[in-house]
Amino acid sequence: KRTPFGSFGGSLKHLSATDLATIATKSALEAGNIDPSVVDSVFVGNVIQSSADAAYLARHVGLQSGAPEAAPALTINRLCGSGFETIIQGATSMAVGDSKVSICAGTENMSSAPLSLDGNDARWG
Repeated sequence: KRTPFGSFGGSLKHLSATDLATIATKSALEAGNIDPSVVDSVFVGNVIQSSADAAYLARHVGLQSGAPEAAPALTINRLCGSGFETIIQGATSMAVGDSKVSICAGTENMSSAPLSLDGNDARWG
């Protein structure tokens, strides 16, 4: 499952990357008829840590989606490969017997990304 694509500065701009991932995760669990209490691990890719809770984004997504407190959570920053890396980590966790059910997700909110300007260009054109 995924949230809809939004436009930059559009109607989704006030939702954090954590909120967006939680919405998609809850929807996926519901669509798969999976009880969140059976989740063994959580992997979430996020590059631009643009919200106050981003340092523990995977943990927040897991807990807000109903995963047990005991389920480990890992936030992954691999630039464009972050979301795909979560699938690799989840599959590996299952293959070695550490997990039976893993949440694997990727999330960003580009409208929340910090904006920086080159000082020379901004001042002197």
